[in-house]
Amino acid sequence: MIKFKNKNIVLFLSIFFLIFLTFLFYETTNMSKSILPGYPGDAFFPRLILLFTFFWTVILFLQNTFKKNILIKSKETNDDIIEIYFKDIFFLFFISIIYILFLDLIGFEILTFAFLFILLVSRLDLNLRKSVLYSSIISFISMIVFWLTFIIFLRIPFPLKFLPFLIY
Repeated sequence: MIKFKNKNIVLFLSIFFLIFLTFLFYETTNMSKSILPGYPGDAFFPRLILLFTFFWTVILFLQNTFKKNILIKSKETNDDIIEIYFKDIFFLFFISIIYILFLDLIGFEILTFAFLFILLVSRLDLNLRKSVLYSSIISFISMIVFWLTFIIFLRIPFPLKFLPFLIY
């Protein structure tokens, strides 16, 4: 477990995102120009989204830099210490890498169910039997929703093992 001050984390993330968003905005200059006169080019919508995100990141940065001029005050606003559980972060990173590496070999439906099940079973605050049961049900329903959304409706070619790729 690592402990940080709340304000330091928010300031670091704000500066990091401001630099990253500036870099992404610079990268949009390499996008192609409009083919038709009077129409925006390929960079129009990415720049619009980047400017919107940049605007809210600047507000977050200013809010935490000048704490007396708080724009939004909530009950949860505090300067307490934040505890970051790096073991949980590494575990999530590890199973995400396994998911990516074995997607072709095991298949979308099996691996998605297992990924969601592993994430949920340890986080439900129930006894083990109920946690396994609820995690199985939620993982199965989520996997079916993902399958319908991405493979059936959007026709994204994920590797499947037993579910059909098309429904006629």
